This record gives sequence, structure tokens and C-alpha cells, in this order.
Amino acid sequence: MCTRYTLHRTDEAMAVMTRALARKLVLPEGTGGRFNVTLTHLMPVVAVGADGPEARGLRWGLVPFFERGSAQPRLLPNAKAETAATLPLFRRAVAKRRCLVPANGFFEWRTAGKTKLPHLFTLQGGEPFAFAGIWEPADGDLPATFGILTTTPNALVAPLHHRMPVILTESVMARWLGAEPLPEPEYSVLTRPLDADRMQVRPVNSFVNNSRHEGPQCLEPPEEALPELPFG
Repeated sequence: MCTRYTLHRTDEAMAVMTRALARKLVLPEGTGGRFNVTLTHLMPVVAVGADGPEARGLRWGLVPFFERGSAQPRLLPNAKAETAATLPLFRRAVAKRRCLVPANGFFEWRTAGKTKLPHLFTLQGGEPFAFAGIWEPADGDLPATFGILTTTPNALVAPLHHRMPVILTESVMARWLGAEPLPEPEYSVLTRPLDADRMQVRPVNSFVNNSRHEGPQCLEPPEEALPELPFG
């Protein structure tokens, strides 16, 4: 599951994607960095356009094609990679509208009694990466939307959650992006969990628990020291 992430170093993230795709990418108008990204936020996403890869501003929360005319359509943050390629809900987007969602990290929570303790997962050294995403086009007043694929957790994420986002590093970003179906073996390789030894985790301030909160405090250490978890 991935319902909150951070993209606060946008220049670095776009530079990584520019290298990966051998194409200059810039932040779309109306988007920018956020420390606490959640559903409905307009965020930069890289998709294939008429002239090749391009950065666009899309709203997080994939709206299924059959709900576009609904007064209150569902906003789906995630799709399971193991079933997304075959489920009617997602399969056309997986085949024709695979995108890259730039990020610096994602949040998961450990519950202690009634307290939710947030943790930030990043790549080693804080290198930007991309989530494997899918998107749906705009329709009337409904903007274009995107969702993030999830997979089984690696040993680092498993103590906090039974799912993790599909993470694409620079070397494989170009292989995921596209508007034509991927062969099943390639899809399976790209959507497997990233090796735990390529990632790191640390507790962060409970300020991030409120989805309306924004700013560097979201990434600061917690107010009190927390007991260490048995991360793999």
C-alpha cells in the first residue's frame, strides 16, 4: 500500500529521469515539490506523449474509466501489480498508459496502542526514484489521474506493511514507460519488490500524520526516541 509519499527535491528527481530517458524533462506548470503528497494532489508524472516522454501534471487517485461520469467517482491510489495486468479495472492502463511517478521516499506507519508512528523509506543515500504508475486521461471536468502499482514487501518494509510500492531505479525507468503492452516476463521482473539492501528507513515526526500538513517538519526526527524495529 502506498497512500503518502514525498517529492521535495524535484530538481534532482527530474535530472535522474532526464538521464534515464535521454530526454530533457521539466516540471509541468502548476506542479512542484511536496513533503507530504496524498490523494487529490496534482503531481508531476512522466508519460508518453505524441513526441515521446513528457512530464505532465496529473492528480493522484486513479478514476476507473467506467466511473468518469459519476458525481463522486472513486479515487484509487494503488493497484496490485500481481493482478493489474489482467483485471478489467486496470488492464488497459497497464497495457497502454504506463507512467513514471518521481519521488524521494514514501511513508508507512507502525501502530503502538492508539499512536501512529510514521517512518520514511528511501533509497540508500536518498537517491530519487520513480514509482511504477498507470494513468487515465481527462474527461470533461475530470482531470487526468494516476495510480501507483504495489507489490509484496521486501524485508525492510514487511515489519510495517504487507505491501510496498513498485520502485523503479534509474536503470529500469525507460523499460517501464510506454504505450504498448509489455511481455509478461518483462512485466514480472519490473514489478517485483526492490532489494531491501538498496533501501533505508528512519522514523519521522508525527507532524506528517495529518495529510493537510506540509513542509520540512514532515521529515524531521520524531519528538521522542522510538524503540528500534526488527527491520531486515
